[in-house]
Amino acid sequence: MKYLNTKELKKLTLTQILELSAKTYADQICMYYHKVDKFVGLSYREIDLKSKAFARGLIELGVEKGDRIAVLSENRPEWGISYFGILLAGGIVLPLDPCLKISELKHIIREAKAKLVVTSVKFISDLEEISNSLTFLQKIICMDDMPQKSSVPFSQLLKVRGESTKDVFYPKLDDIASVIYTSGTTGSSKGVVLTHKNIISCIWGLQKRIDFDSSDNFLSILPLHHAFECTCGFLTPISKGAKITFARSLKSKEILEDIKNSEATIMLGVPLLFEKMLSGIFRAVKRRPFFVRALFKANLGVVKFLKKAFKINFGKALFKGLRKKAGLSSLRLFFCGGAPLDPKVAQGFDLLGIKFLQGYGLTETSPVLTVNPQKNPKHESVGLPIPGVELKILNPDKKGIGEIAARGDLVMEGYYNNEKATSEVFKDGWFLTGDSGWVDRNGYYYVVGRLKNVIVTRAGKNVYPEELENELNKSPFILESLVLGRPTPGGKGEEPYAIIVPDYDYFDQVAEKDGVVFDEEKIEMTIKSEIVECCSNIADYKRIKGFKIREEEFEKTTTKKIKRYLYEHKVVRVSAD
Repeated sequence: MKYLNTKELKKLTLTQILELSAKTYADQICMYYHKVDKFVGLSYREIDLKSKAFARGLIELGVEKGDRIAVLSENRPEWGISYFGILLAGGIVLPLDPCLKISELKHIIREAKAKLVVTSVKFISDLEEISNSLTFLQKIICMDDMPQKSSVPFSQLLKVRGESTKDVFYPKLDDIASVIYTSGTTGSSKGVVLTHKNIISCIWGLQKRIDFDSSDNFLSILPLHHAFECTCGFLTPISKGAKITFARSLKSKEILEDIKNSEATIMLGVPLLFEKMLSGIFRAVKRRPFFVRALFKANLGVVKFLKKAFKINFGKALFKGLRKKAGLSSLRLFFCGGAPLDPKVAQGFDLLGIKFLQGYGLTETSPVLTVNPQKNPKHESVGLPIPGVELKILNPDKKGIGEIAARGDLVMEGYYNNEKATSEVFKDGWFLTGDSGWVDRNGYYYVVGRLKNVIVTRAGKNVYPEELENELNKSPFILESLVLGRPTPGGKGEEPYAIIVPDYDYFDQVAEKDGVVFDEEKIEMTIKSEIVECCSNIADYKRIKGFKIREEEFEKTTTKKIKRYLYEHKVVRVSAD
């Protein structure tokens, strides 16, 4: 089957890509979704026709070019139909995070002055609660066929007129496609303005870097409102006629069932998701009889040796049975982004026969800047710049660490109605990522951490919290950690201080196995010992100087990044620990 030439791709808008894929892969499934007890699919032709019908419905409701239309729902075909329908009506997509609180939704809708909200029935009552104070919000469109007095049925908009394409709007490359509000780990959420050209440039770079085609099936797990999932797990598959299967939830059991039942071949995720999957596999092996455990260990040793000595990975063949039992037999590629990854996770899946690629980017860059090449990945690195991207390190220190700056067609236009914030992140044509990192002699990039999070000691040394958190989280007794700067005596400089969430399930396992009792004092002593052990191989000035235990997990964004700003102000010096 003939694929779209990558040169031609850069000349097309997002709506033209869907239309072309609908012509090329007309009867092939575009989107699978779970209905009752099985997966059912919508073809590329159906998605294209429904998107155009929805666009006509929006135009009849008064949507004009440049109107912001919000989309708030779970991952489902209606989300995708809404996305393309809004663009074909001349509107701008405003994806909303389903995990946001009512006050946060209200803030974004008000700031963007959204004219309509397309939503599922789950969020109707919340939107009704805030709609009265949002005079510019004209209507709520409900995706579900349930009678709602305050909303317009989604199905009603799909019935508008016939199949003619003459009355829909075809955007240009420089037109704004989406305004995506950042996840707000720093507490300052801003609307990122992305044009068709921005997003298409990212898709173009991904097509040249990652090997996939119309036979692939992408399992969609991460929320579609996030730039990583939207560009890489939704728009990119559509550009080559691949399938998209919407997972039922983030529950490990259901994810594995969905992979098996849909025969998914590619899955995007964040580090925490892959960490849980890998640890689940190893826990299952530990519960097997001795000879099974011994065989697994021996095979793992063989795979490691052959890979190191001959650069050959026999994991795919030796662990075929294990992958089948784990429900992963159809998978050939994991793609990770959104947060720093422990390289051991990538190495683990690679040894088990599933190719694992890590990438890096920001919402402001549509979002991907780098991806590890499939033939020669470095799991400690976030990879090489994708085609069309230029990167450089600004003001590197003696170790070569400095701020990562980027430029290319995929870099955003700016922040929505925020010239001040926009001017702060652009310098001489380069976008300042706010991330510190370095590049090796082969051009692979490494991200050290966020510049805003850097802890500066009394001696002027820089300590990157993410590095320490990665070490601490290796302990089985520590579920998660947050390292912050705490003022040193006299107020000159800071020292690393940790907030630790113990893994109480693991404490219970150890207690049952060894017959010990972990009271509050014993847990604190164990955590203290683990911190000392984790810090034993790092420089003295980086070591944790104090800690406290937190009973509950940290509040996170939808991509599982801790909202640091909620905890930073709570770190004060009360003792020498």
